[in-house]
Amino acid sequence: MMKFRHIPALALMLFFAGCGGDDQKTSGTVTLSSELFDGGSYYYAMGLSFDEAGEVPTLPDQYRADITLQAGPVTTGGPVMAYLTANTLDPPFALVSNHVTAAEAVNTFKALKSVGYYTWIDMAAPLAANQVWVVKTRDAKYAKLRIISLTLNTSVTPVVATCSIEWVWQPDGSATFP
Repeated sequence: MMKFRHIPALALMLFFAGCGGDDQKTSGTVTLSSELFDGGSYYYAMGLSFDEAGEVPTLPDQYRADITLQAGPVTTGGPVMAYLTANTLDPPFALVSNHVTAAEAVNTFKALKSVGYYTWIDMAAPLAANQVWVVKTRDAKYAKLRIISLTLNTSVTPVVATCSIEWVWQPDGSATFP
C-alpha cells in the first residue's frame, strides 16, 4: 500500500519537469568555416541551423542547415571570395547595409526591428565584416545577420573562409525580430 502514495508525487514531479523546457533560442553568435570534412562517399561542411540554434553538418540527405559559408568564385573566372548560400527556391539574401566600423554595424543590427523592402539575391556576396544582412529561410522565416569578422585563406586548396556571425531569428514567420 505504501508505494501507491508515491504515485501522485511522482506525477507532479514529471509534470513540472516538462514545463518550460521548450524555450526556443532565437539569437546567438557562431563561427562558420567553409572547411570540408570527409563523410565517406561525400564531403560536407558545417552550416547554421536557426531552428537548432547552432552548427549542423550539410549532409546531402538532410536539409538542416539554413545557411552555409563557401569560398570560391561566384562567377566563371571571377575572383575568389567568401559568400553565404541557402538551400531555397527563391533568392534568400538581402544586404541591409555596409559599415566602416563595428560600432556602426552593431547599431544598425540592433535598430533593425523588421524586414523591409529589399532586393533579394541568391548569395550573400561579396561578404565582408561589418555588414548587416536579412535572410529568408526555406520555410519562410526571417533572420538578421551581422558579419563580425571574415577571413579568407587562399594559401590552401581548396580555399577556406571563416566567418563569425551574430544572428537573430524570428521562429513564428513574422517579419519582425524579437
